[in-house]
Amino acid sequence: MKFPSTLVFLSLFLVTSFQACSRQGKSFVPPIPGYSTTNKQVIVLDKELLEISGMFYLPDTRIAAINDEDGKIFMINSSTGDYTVTKFGRKRDYEDIAMVGDYYYVLESNGNIHRVPAATANSEEEFEFPRDKKIEFESLYYDPNLRQLVLVSKEQRETKKGVITYTFSPDSLQFSDQILYEIRRKEIHAHLKDNNAQFKPSAAAIHPKLNKLFIVASVGKAILQTTLDGKIEGAWQMNPDQFPQPEGICFAPNGDMFISNEGVDGKATILKFPYTPPAK
Repeated sequence: MKFPSTLVFLSLFLVTSFQACSRQGKSFVPPIPGYSTTNKQVIVLDKELLEISGMFYLPDTRIAAINDEDGKIFMINSSTGDYTVTKFGRKRDYEDIAMVGDYYYVLESNGNIHRVPAATANSEEEFEFPRDKKIEFESLYYDPNLRQLVLVSKEQRETKKGVITYTFSPDSLQFSDQILYEIRRKEIHAHLKDNNAQFKPSAAAIHPKLNKLFIVASVGKAILQTTLDGKIEGAWQMNPDQFPQPEGICFAPNGDMFISNEGVDGKATILKFPYTPPAK
């Protein structure tokens, strides 16, 4: 039985409209346990933070952030978006930031680490990543159990592995010789239920209540939850209307989650999602 072309068009229109409506308002699919998107807060950032590319939540409730290509550290009010700024270095391709002890550690895309004193934040020491420069990094986080900063690759071009990680010690100021862990592409595809899914990490942070790692991918618009040694335990798609270019993630001590977006077609934003521990 053949259907008139107008009826087929109407059916497709209704299906498309339903999908659009079902996604409207949803930040993650499926929902991330503990995070209600109805209570989220959208913080619009100043144009100086148009290319915000990394964040770290500070003990005084501010967020330390960097802007891609500018050697500056921004101290952002996590409620209002107001900020102060301090210059520490020249223009580079900066990707992420973490704080350990009295220093900020800023990651460059080539793996180099810039150590900036928190007290002054107007000078730096640079530590050169010793391995193959074909590895591109976009994510940095601190693992207190290992007492190491962990560098997360965007992609290793030679071997075509999925995600690989190396470490940098804030104590010895040395990089690791070996990969810490890797997440294979086939494992990512299996959890995202898509053999063609792209997943290029742009940010990572450890959840303070769950002690799990959350990895955000701007290319692929997805979040993975893993163990601290990289075993995937959960995967969620991100609504591209709310996350046009998610480049940063951090958590408050109570589990509140902050995800930043570079300003693709407008202003940069930080989305705050309050955390309520799921009922057991």
